[in-house]
Amino acid sequence: MARQGGSRGTKDPTRDAWLIASGVAAALLVWFAIANAESVEIHFWVVTAKAPLIVVIVVAALLGALIVTLWRHSSRRPGSRRPRQ
Repeated sequence: MARQGGSRGTKDPTRDAWLIASGVAAALLVWFAIANAESVEIHFWVVTAKAPLIVVIVVAALLGALIVTLWRHSSRRPGSRRPRQ
């Protein structure tokens, strides 16, 4: 007896596209990490450190995303200044 309402047998093209895109993105991320594995020197004011290039890129991207998120959050607060038109 076949089950009705189950997820097997039903095709969701949007879900399939997201799965394929996620797989491709993951493969590209792994390739990018392997390609940028060499260490680089980072000079931050008076401190110098060595780290793999991929770590530097990821940390910079995360800091940039954090700044954008905080900026957007602060501009949505009630009573915040709106830009001039």
